[in-house]
Amino acid sequence: MDELTVILLTLFATFIGAFGSLYLKKGSADIHRNIFKQIKNYKLLFGIFLFLVSSVFYVWALKFAELSLVYPITSFSYVWISLLSIKFLNERMNNYKWLGIIFIIVGVFLITR
Repeated sequence: MDELTVILLTLFATFIGAFGSLYLKKGSADIHRNIFKQIKNYKLLFGIFLFLVSSVFYVWALKFAELSLVYPITSFSYVWISLLSIKFLNERMNNYKWLGIIFIIVGVFLITR
């Protein structure tokens, strides 16, 4: 598998994982002390499922590339989470957070060169 495909696969894995975090956040509002009630917490369960799917893609990317290439790309999950949090959770970003996002994007770009 060529390097570009591995990069895209890893980005896809982080994107799915970010949606997993989003669903875990939404599902956490319905957490009960009774563990059996969690079986009906579909948002929480879907978040866990998305994390598992994300892990499969991540491991697949690791099979075809060096860890020193693949792992830094996972920091893109911070970018996805920030964007998804704005869109779906109505969270706010300040200038420092945006600057951090820019640093992450530039850093990943430099590492994948």
